[in-house]
This record gives sequence, structure tokens and C-alpha cells, in this order.
Amino acid sequence: MAYRISYKPYAERDMWQIADFISEDSIIAAQKFLSNLKEKIESLSDMPYKYPKIDPDKEYRKMVVDRYVVLYVVEEQSKKVLIMRVVHGMRNYQDKI
Repeated sequence: MAYRISYKPYAERDMWQIADFISEDSIIAAQKFLSNLKEKIESLSDMPYKYPKIDPDKEYRKMVVDRYVVLYVVEEQSKKVLIMRVVHGMRNYQDKI
């Protein structure tokens, strides 16, 4: 059974801010980034447990897409993958959750 993908407002904002930053150099690159990112996120619908937890004591998982980390939670009861944040991999993303 496929899981629904849902985005927290912070995650949506993160994605648009990243795309805006990339578009300063190239609108096409920003569009490709968003397309690739969304495609990778949508793949979680079929395999939400594919990526590791960031900490064994927390439910957050991380998926790396290019230079960015997608933080998400699998809500098994509702069959939903909730995208929490999208942050640059060089940032300390532990403080974003």
C-alpha cells in the first residue's frame, strides 16, 4: 500500500527558499532541482523506511538529495510520510527538528 506524502509548512518554505537561491544563478537549475527533489520525495510513497533514522531514539529519518537533507517521519497508522524540513547538508540539521 502506498503512503501519502504530506509537507509541513517549514518544509515547503525550505524548498522554495532553496529554489530561490539557486535561481539567482539559473532558473533552469532551480526548476531541475525542485523537480528532482519532488521526484525523490515521491519515491518515499512506496518505500518510506528506505532511509535511516537520524537517531535511534527519534522517529526522524533522513534522505540525502544532492547537497540537501530531507527530514521526514513515517506515520504508520495513517499511512503517511510527513516531510518536516529540507536543509543544506552542511548545516547542523539536528537543531531543525
